[in-house]
Amino acid sequence: MHQILRLIFVITFSMIASMGSVRADQIIFNKVNLQQLDKSWALNADIALELNPTLEQLVNKGVTLHFVTDFYVTKSRWYWFDAKLLEAQRVSKISYQALTNQYRVTLGNFSFSASSLKQALIAVKTLEDWVVIEPGLLDPAQTYQASIRMRLDTNQLAKPFQVNAINSKSWNLQSEWYRFDFSLKALGGQ
Repeated sequence: MHQILRLIFVITFSMIASMGSVRADQIIFNKVNLQQLDKSWALNADIALELNPTLEQLVNKGVTLHFVTDFYVTKSRWYWFDAKLLEAQRVSKISYQALTNQYRVTLGNFSFSASSLKQALIAVKTLEDWVVIEPGLLDPAQTYQASIRMRLDTNQLAKPFQVNAINSKSWNLQSEWYRFDFSLKALGGQ
């Protein structure tokens, strides 16, 4: 009886441990919305993002990690593929500065220092007031589909690391496409 209970404990512990490692290998969009800023539209998103031990070790050795967030707006057409009306891209970078013992975070054109990797990740995984739709680009009465995803851009790494990224699943960090339908009129636009 004790062996059966021990086996159940080992299996349960293994499942819990493996669930934690799966979470570190994915990016998940928890909450995404568009809001009007003046006459433009801004995207806000809360993202679940954790680095696995391999990527943590890489950034702590001074390698810069580039995260790319892609945003598309499409309009459905019955006679052909959906029409891509606009696209936006935001690059976020995290690097470790050994001399100052701080992390450098770059969000688009804005840079700042963070005292820990956890703080740096919080900045990267929070999208606030990212202007993605300029005034006059979309018809307020039409319904559109927005698509967003975030990924680790392994093409920005040094060549030896790119080879590792091809051969190892732990380097393939990206979200699924998060899609939602919207109309500017329904969101409160004129």
